[in-house]
Amino acid sequence: MTRPPPMPPPMPPSSLSPSPTPPISDGAESATGIARQAAVLGDTLDDARAQAEAGVLIDLAGLEDRVAHLCLAAEALPRGEARSLLGPLGDLVAALAPLAAALTDQQKGREEVIAAALAGRDDPHTARQRAVAAYGRSAGPTGSGMPDPGLPNDTP
Repeated sequence: MTRPPPMPPPMPPSSLSPSPTPPISDGAESATGIARQAAVLGDTLDDARAQAEAGVLIDLAGLEDRVAHLCLAAEALPRGEARSLLGPLGDLVAALAPLAAALTDQQKGREEVIAAALAGRDDPHTARQRAVAAYGRSAGPTGSGMPDPGLPNDTP
C-alpha cells in the first residue's frame, strides 16, 4: 500500500484582516490618509504574495472590506483631491495581479500533489528514500563503494 505524498507543513494563514486605523473624527478622510492606507495595503499584498510563493496559506478575509473602505473614502473627496489618489490606488490594483498569480500557482501545486496521491504516485523525495533503503548509498567520496563514514546511515 502506498502512502500519499506529504502535504507541506501546516502554517498559520497570513491574514489581510483590517488593520486598526482610526477614522478621522469628522468621518471624512484626507487624500493623504487614504494614500497612506493604500500604501500599507499594497505592502500587505506584497507580503501576502511572498508568503503564497513560499507555500503559506493566505487568508483573504478583510481584503474586500479594506478596498471598499478606500474606494468609498476616495469617492467622498472633492474631485481634485480624489484625482491625486489615482497613482496610489493604481499601485494597489497593480499589486493584485502578482498575488493572484502566486495564489493560482499555489493552488495548482496543491492540486498536483493531490492528483499524484490519488494516482498512487509517490513524490520524488519519498521515492529517493525508498531507493536508498533498497539499494544502499552510492559510492562515497573515496569511490570505494562504501558509504562516507561521516554521514549517518539512513538504510534500515
